[in-house]
Amino acid sequence: MENEQGRSDEYSVWGTIELRPPVPVTKLWSLTDQDAIHDKLNTALHGAADPRPAAAAAEARWLFVPDDDAGTDDQGRPQAIKYLRVDDRGVARAEVDSRLRDVAAAVGADHAFYGHLTYEGWVGDDGEIWLHNGAVNPEWRDTTPRYW
Repeated sequence: MENEQGRSDEYSVWGTIELRPPVPVTKLWSLTDQDAIHDKLNTALHGAADPRPAAAAAEARWLFVPDDDAGTDDQGRPQAIKYLRVDDRGVARAEVDSRLRDVAAAVGADHAFYGHLTYEGWVGDDGEIWLHNGAVNPEWRDTTPRYW
């Protein structure tokens, strides 16, 4: 089922996953490049003087959050990413899986994922989505109470 923006209403997904150790931003360029993917993952610009990038980041459905301790390069870009933050209300499971597979592949097996995303499905299923280092596919864990 699609909504008026042409996106699926299948799931709402939200939460934050910490990347340990923080990932050099260069490993994630293919996911943040303007031309790489439609509706790309955004990167919050830490300490940006211009409020427009900060406002755009606040509205982003999928956002890489920089590691404050890693600092920025000479152009003000973050050196490392510490978190993936998601707040996507109305997304297909296949799109979630695709994005998380891309993140896991770009991050690589030498980093671990801490935390999970929470999901609610339009058919009443609820649960958590976990990424495991070295694994390609995200794990969807149903937490819907069963009454039988």
